[in-house]
Amino acid sequence: MILSMTGIGRSRHEDDQIRAAVEIRAVNNKFLKLNLRLPDTLNGRESAVDRIVRQYLERGTVTINVQLTLQKQASPFVIDHETLSEYVKEAQAASEKLHLQPPSQLSEFLELPGVIVNRAASLDDEGEAEWGAFEPALKEALEQLQNFRRTEGEAMSKALVSHCEELETTVKKIENRSPGVVDNYRSRLKDRINDWLNEQGVQIEVPDILREVSIFSERCDITEEITRLHSHINQFREFLNEKRSTGRKLDFLCQEMFRETNTIASKANDIEISHDTVGMKASVEKMREIVQNIE
Repeated sequence: MILSMTGIGRSRHEDDQIRAAVEIRAVNNKFLKLNLRLPDTLNGRESAVDRIVRQYLERGTVTINVQLTLQKQASPFVIDHETLSEYVKEAQAASEKLHLQPPSQLSEFLELPGVIVNRAASLDDEGEAEWGAFEPALKEALEQLQNFRRTEGEAMSKALVSHCEELETTVKKIENRSPGVVDNYRSRLKDRINDWLNEQGVQIEVPDILREVSIFSERCDITEEITRLHSHINQFREFLNEKRSTGRKLDFLCQEMFRETNTIASKANDIEISHDTVGMKASVEKMREIVQNIE
């Protein structure tokens, strides 16, 4: 499965206290690099964010923007009912003991210490509520990013398969033409020698011609390079179908295919094969451009 290293994911999550908005953008990189833009209330959570992100991504530069806001409909001040109940019980008990009239208005209790709690202050102090809203939003944004990367990866995979087919077709063409290169050289060499002998009246031994042809044949033999290219192309296809994204392996194979193509171009000594290798280099370069963005 091919995964693109570029993509975007957005998500929102809210509870009765906090609304969290997360945006994640990813671009290509040889390693995993996180750029976190977290609010102050999430200070100290960087390592936890890093662990979660690494469950989804292996490579790329990832920028995470986070916004946390208190729900407008929720007041930051709440009544601590447990504390209020204790005050009421104590007041009733004291009234019975002292034969006094107990307090009858709720307002008489609201000013007592601990009855009214500033929820916003407690959120800032602990950060647990913020994390509780942020973590689901982060994971959902990462899931969206993964879906984006899978879609891009499928398109990349189709393009790479197409380039592989073009490359393989050209390699087979060169493979079929390669044996005739030596025959053409032998024929041209023979014609040139015959013309020269007729002009100079000089004879040349047949073994000398055979030795020259043998040296040329060995120098322009591209059998090994063609064999390796076929192997690289087949392995490239296998990597495209692996369960995990294999960007590094694909990049290495592209380098190897380019190297073999260069060797063929320098050894072939044939104008048609030289033209074909130019097209092969172009195909491999297109493949490398795509592979550079694969995880």
